[in-house]
Amino acid sequence: MYEQHIINDSGTLRQIEEALLATYFKNYDQAFLQTETGQEDIKANVFRRYNNSLTHVVPWVARQIDLRGKTLVEIGSGTGSSTAAFAHFVEKIDGYDIDGQALAGAQARLKVMGLNNVDLHLVEAEQLVETLRKNHPNGADIVLLFAVLEHQTIRERHETLKLCWQLLNPDGLLVVTETPNLLQYTDFHTSLLPFLHLLPATLYARYADHSPREGFGGCFAKADSMSLQELDTSIMRWGRGASFHDFELALGKDHGSYLVAHGFEEEILSWVDVHFEEELLRHYFLTKKLDVPLAFSRVVLNVIYKKSERPSAELALVPESIFVADKQLLREQNSIIRTLNERLAVTEKHLNEVLSSKRWRIGNLIAAPYRKLKALLS
Repeated sequence: MYEQHIINDSGTLRQIEEALLATYFKNYDQAFLQTETGQEDIKANVFRRYNNSLTHVVPWVARQIDLRGKTLVEIGSGTGSSTAAFAHFVEKIDGYDIDGQALAGAQARLKVMGLNNVDLHLVEAEQLVETLRKNHPNGADIVLLFAVLEHQTIRERHETLKLCWQLLNPDGLLVVTETPNLLQYTDFHTSLLPFLHLLPATLYARYADHSPREGFGGCFAKADSMSLQELDTSIMRWGRGASFHDFELALGKDHGSYLVAHGFEEEILSWVDVHFEEELLRHYFLTKKLDVPLAFSRVVLNVIYKKSERPSAELALVPESIFVADKQLLREQNSIIRTLNERLAVTEKHLNEVLSSKRWRIGNLIAAPYRKLKALLS
């Protein structure tokens, strides 16, 4: 059902790439686009994010709601990867973004793919909430935030979440996916450095040039001349992560009761494996008996909230079998166990050969009288 929409045709892929190079990547440093990092960025926008959405996110959402005939609002639609993936299955999509070049790329992608059930809207970040209220008086069945919350300021993020919840029709879904968790040890999303995302803005900016990510550190060379608010916003636009605190403040203390998917489902686990870092955070949650859904222990947040008058009594428990306290130790232990099992198999085979041999049977018969005599003497 979903695999049939995977794009394997080289001609279509080439058209999408040419469209994005002429729009979204138009003002990029062309030398950067020739680097390995630049080429990976192009591939991610051309087909990888689309394929991941189609393979993992769409069926994950479809598990919670019948997509047929549904309306979907996507905030932060970017170059249209997830937009196009969902457009195959829902009736109507409205996509919003603050980047005109990204929307131009999305429009070109949709045209190449022959998808005509999507309206794209360019909006200023400060006008997003007001625009959504105005454009959707009848609400929506699904609101999708795909890798967007981490790029918003705190105020934008909370206003967006509140409005998304208000926009949803009864039993509608708020889908937040591929959002880095602020509560992790390493910033896998932006700087690729440990703890940087947890530092105050000024310290963050001064340390950023230690990042191995090409073209990142230099962005804060003029940080000393920026106001604290400007600096914080700049860091947020790069992506700093969200946490359960955001959802609790925006949706209420009981937000966990509306969760219907926590990111440990098969579709997500096959996409985002369980990291050692998040296992440490999960153990902390449990040890401290924190009233926090385990969805917020994951390195990448993938959660679905359902706007139901009767929130779920309890989300399905996370199976213990997916957790490993130390994966390297487990691999070493498994290797030892395999070696011991192999040795045991060889020994058992040799023993069976001995027991079935003619020499052993004759020797056993000869030794029988002596065993009886020994038993009598003892």
